[in-house]
Amino acid sequence: MNIIDAQNVTYQYPDGTKALDDIDFSFEKGSITAILGQNGAGKSTLLLHLNATLKPTNGTVYLKGEPFAYDKKGLHHIRRTVGMVFQNPDDQLLAPTVLQDVAFGPKNLKLTDAEIKHRVNEALRLVGMEAYADKPPHFLSGGQKKRVAIAGVIAMQPEIMVLDEPTAGLDPQGCAEIIEILDELNAEGRTLIFSTHDVDLAAKWADEIYVLHEGKIKKRGAPPQIFADHTMISETGLKLPTFIQTFRELKVRGISGGDSPLTMLNFVESVSKPFDILKMRCAIAGADVCVGENVGLIMKNGTLCTIRVDADLNAKTTAFGRVMHNAKAGEDIVVSEITGTITPKTGDIHIVPIPRVIEGGSRAVDLETIRTIIAERSPHKIGAMGTSAKVVVRKAGIHCDFEVDVIQSSILAALRGLNVMVFATGGMVDRFIQTIENNNKHSGQEIKFSSLAIQASL
Repeated sequence: MNIIDAQNVTYQYPDGTKALDDIDFSFEKGSITAILGQNGAGKSTLLLHLNATLKPTNGTVYLKGEPFAYDKKGLHHIRRTVGMVFQNPDDQLLAPTVLQDVAFGPKNLKLTDAEIKHRVNEALRLVGMEAYADKPPHFLSGGQKKRVAIAGVIAMQPEIMVLDEPTAGLDPQGCAEIIEILDELNAEGRTLIFSTHDVDLAAKWADEIYVLHEGKIKKRGAPPQIFADHTMISETGLKLPTFIQTFRELKVRGISGGDSPLTMLNFVESVSKPFDILKMRCAIAGADVCVGENVGLIMKNGTLCTIRVDADLNAKTTAFGRVMHNAKAGEDIVVSEITGTITPKTGDIHIVPIPRVIEGGSRAVDLETIRTIIAERSPHKIGAMGTSAKVVVRKAGIHCDFEVDVIQSSILAALRGLNVMVFATGGMVDRFIQTIENNNKHSGQEIKFSSLAIQASL
């Protein structure tokens, strides 16, 4: 079901510039949509139509099937449903303190003081900024300001969030943190619409992409459809995502195969599939070895190791190789003339659901139970995704290996034979499970996973 539709929208600025030229667009409820294009393509102008900041010169925008009404009552309804986060948070943060800024929107909704306080505290916890409630916004970093701007919109509880260049000006860590916050909101059912000229972000995050060029929609589709059209990408002044560029170079050299990858996981699969028999590999010596010695090869915890075939008759291996230099047990060595197939055993992924902030968050979790679960399972790697989940692992004093791009990092670790435990907030659990199931279906490699219940804190 579409939550926003538009037909024949044109917008012309007072100076005569036609920023949008007779375009149609629609956004499905609960989806993530990217508006992709160069600077000046019309992206910001389109977004400003979604919360009625701008009114079309021609054409109609619909919210849940009803045309936008631009009177006072209509605008109030639109802006309660559609929240806007501007590219520059300084355009949005005007109050003396973070708390006052986040409370501004709810106060305009004529809510009770108790409800305003609840919404503000919940929003600040969700974006990890509750400790900065009394700080002036102008003392914050760019990433912190962006979090507060998002919190201000969250406190309004809109069904739709519109974000103009949400990662602009942020370092890689800041980008990853903002995207995870937004992912968590989407997992709870919010529709996300964002503009960007970052093709890598659009490729890996969006469900659907609109490519905008000179005020017109050049193409609409899922990321694989968009980035398969190399001519259109070139004509609109964009570039192919990094993974696709690298894949193309490897493919012409006979190294990669299959379809163009959009993620690290897809890229690894595209490179590894053509190789059933590898001719040379680095390994760990399982015992003292001599140059020229023939050894068996097995995967242990994601690492290729040698075994003495004559000494370990119970070891099951179908791969063998020849040692290229003398080494002691535990040392790195190079093995050549490899025959057979090296098939790593996949690790397991254990997902531990953590309540959302609105459900009590980290306060509703018994930390001793968390420590016990880790001790019993002894995972090789631990990840946390979602605000509450990250707070839990920090409170429990647990080292976290994955805090960004957690789903793909966990799957890649499991494919190397490592057991992974991930603490995931709310709807992120279902998204994680769906991704694992899709990977198992398409890759043919069976990663086992489970969801572990935890005891609530009393």
